[in-house]
Amino acid sequence: MSEHKQPELKHLDLLLISAVSGGAMLLIFTLVCAVSDASPLLVGLICFLLLCGIEAFAILKATRLHTAEKVCAEGSSLNTLMAEVVRNVEFPAVITTAEGKMIWANKAMLALCGAERQTDIAGRAFTEYCSTPISDVITHPSPEGLRIEIGEGVFLAKGYLMETPERDYWMTVLEERTRLEEAKRAINKEAPVIAYVVIDNLEELTQQMRTSYRTAANEVESILSDWARDMGGMLREYERDKYLIVFPRERLPECVENGFDVLDRVREIGAGDHSMPLTVSMGVCDSGESIFDREKSAASALETALQRGGDQVALKSASKIEFFGGRTKILQKRTKVRSRVIADRLIQLISDAGNVLVMGHKNPDFDSIGSCVGLARLAAGYNPNVKIVIDKNNPNFKVSTAPLLAEMPEYENVFADGTSAIDLIRSDTLLILSDVNNLAIVESPEVARNAFTTVIIDHHRKIADFENEPEITYIEPSASSASELVSEILELSSRGSAFPDGARLNRHEANIMLAGIMLDTKNFTRTTSEGTYSAALFLREAGASSEIARTFFFADMQSFVTESKLGSGVKLYRGRIAITICDGEGTPDDRIAASKTADTLLTVRQVDAAFVLLRTETSVIISARSNGKINVQLILEQLGGGGHFDSAGAQVAATDTREVLTRLREAIDQYLDKATN
Repeated sequence: MSEHKQPELKHLDLLLISAVSGGAMLLIFTLVCAVSDASPLLVGLICFLLLCGIEAFAILKATRLHTAEKVCAEGSSLNTLMAEVVRNVEFPAVITTAEGKMIWANKAMLALCGAERQTDIAGRAFTEYCSTPISDVITHPSPEGLRIEIGEGVFLAKGYLMETPERDYWMTVLEERTRLEEAKRAINKEAPVIAYVVIDNLEELTQQMRTSYRTAANEVESILSDWARDMGGMLREYERDKYLIVFPRERLPECVENGFDVLDRVREIGAGDHSMPLTVSMGVCDSGESIFDREKSAASALETALQRGGDQVALKSASKIEFFGGRTKILQKRTKVRSRVIADRLIQLISDAGNVLVMGHKNPDFDSIGSCVGLARLAAGYNPNVKIVIDKNNPNFKVSTAPLLAEMPEYENVFADGTSAIDLIRSDTLLILSDVNNLAIVESPEVARNAFTTVIIDHHRKIADFENEPEITYIEPSASSASELVSEILELSSRGSAFPDGARLNRHEANIMLAGIMLDTKNFTRTTSEGTYSAALFLREAGASSEIARTFFFADMQSFVTESKLGSGVKLYRGRIAITICDGEGTPDDRIAASKTADTLLTVRQVDAAFVLLRTETSVIISARSNGKINVQLILEQLGGGGHFDSAGAQVAATDTREVLTRLREAIDQYLDKATN
C-alpha cells in the first residue's frame, strides 16, 4: 500500500487518546478541588498542562510504534525483493558450507547443474559438478576470481562470506567466460610464429661439394619453402641465404613433437667428400605483445642458436627457451672483421669505465687464466684500475702465474678473490667475463649479479639468454679457445699490441695464453682452424714458448695416482662411451686428473665419448670429452652442465655417484635414441 493510502496515525487512535486523557484530567480536577483550598482556576490550569503533556507523549509513542511497524514491513519486503533478484539473476550463484556442501542455488545455477528444484542439489557436494573444490575458490587471492570449469563451460568463481549465529556459509558467484576462452583459443591458433633461418656453412662446403653454390642454396630454399607451406605459412628471403618464415601458432606443437625435423631434411642434401652435412640454424618466437616484439625475439633466438654452434633451432616462448638439433659439429667461417669491431667497442667501454674487473669461471683452467690475463693487459693500456677476480689458491693459477708474479711487480696487486672484489664494484664498473657464459659458474656470481655493465667473451656454446643483456656478447663456438679470441682482439685492437704507455704483451702473459690454446686443442690436434694458428703465431711473436707452456701441464705424483685409479675402473657403455668413477676427495688436483683421464680415454679405439665422475663433499663433478661424433654438451645440459660440442662439464648437487651415474646413463640413452630415430 502506498503512503497516500496509509496515514502515519489513524483518527481512531487520536480520539481514544483524547478521551482517556480528558477523563483523567476531569477526575483529578474534581478531587483536588474537594480536598484543598486552592483556586479552581489554578488547579484547572495545572490539569490542562498535564493533559497536554500526556497527550503529546501518547501521540509521540504511538507514532514511533507505527513507524517501527512500517520499517519492519518494508525490511521484510526488501529482503523478499533481494532474494527474488538473486534467484533470477543471470549469474549462477550457490550457497555452500566451507566444506563444499551445497545449501541453496539460484535458477541459473540449478540450470547449470541440470537440476529443477532446490531439493535436487541440497546437501550434494560442489565437486559433483565441478572438479575444483569450493575451498580453492574461497582461498584464491585474485580479486577477479578463480577459473573453473563446469560441464563444457568456463567460469570465474568468487566467494563471499555469509555469517550467521550458527555457522558461516559461502556464496559463490560465477561469471561465464566460455565464449571469451573460445575467442582466445581461436586467436592463439592463428597468432603468427616468427622464424629467422640462415644457412650455416654453405660457402665453406661448396668448396668441397661437386655442385655450384647456387644449386645447393636453391635446394635448401626449396626444402624450407615446402616446410613453410606444409605449416600453412610463408617464406621470404630477406638477404642472401637468410630467410623469414611466418606460420600459425597452432602448428607449433607439431614442430616441437617432431623436433623440427626440417633440420634433418636439409642435412640430407649432401655432405661432399668430407662427410660434412649442409646445415641451417633457426630462431623461433611464438610470444610477444606485438609482431615487432616477436620479430625481435626471433632474431635474438637465432643469435643464440648460432652462438651455440649452429645446426639447431632455438625456440623462445614467454617463460623459457628450448633447443632442438645441435647434433652436428659444423664448420663455421669466422672472419676477423667482427673481432676488429668487438675490439674497438671494448676499448671504448674500458676507457669510459671507472674501473675494470676481469673474471673467468670457477676452478679456472689455463684457458680461463690466460684469456683473463690477456684482457687485463688490454684494459691496462686504457684504464689504470684493473683487477682479475680469481681463486689464488687454485693449482693451475699458482703454476701459470708464478713467473708473472716473480718478474712483473705490477701484477702484485692485480689479482683479487671474489670476496674482496665485491667492494670494488661501483656504478661505473665494467665487468669482463672470459671463457664462460653461464653466470652460475663464474668465479663470483655475486660480482656478476651486481655489476651494471658486462662484457662476455667465450667460445663455449651459449646455454640460454641472459637476465640482463650484456653490452657486448662475443660468443664464437667455432673458436678453439677463449685465449684465441682474446689474441685476435689484442692483435686487431686500434693500437695493436703497442699500447699508449709503450707496454706490450709480456712473454709470461703470452705463455699462459698459449697454454690455454694448447689445453683446449689438445696440443693443436683438435678443434683447430686458421684462426687458431694465427693466434699462436701472434703469441709466439710476443715471446711465448711452447716448451715453457708445456711445463704447466706436468702432473705431480698424487695426480698421476688419481689418473691411474680412474683409468683402471673404466667401463664401456653402449659399445662406444667410456665411463669411470672416482670416489676420492675431489681436490682441485683431482679435477685436473679427471679432465686428463677423459682426454686419454678418447685415444682408445671405438670410444667416441668419455665421461669421468668425481665425487666431492657436496657434489659430483663430471668431465666429458668427445671425438666430434657425439655432442657431450647436449648430454650434460640435461644434468645442469654445459660447455662445448666435444668438451663439456657439469657439477651435480649430490653425494651419491651411483645416483648421478644413473642420471648420466639416462641422458646418454635419450641422446643416442633420438639420433637413431
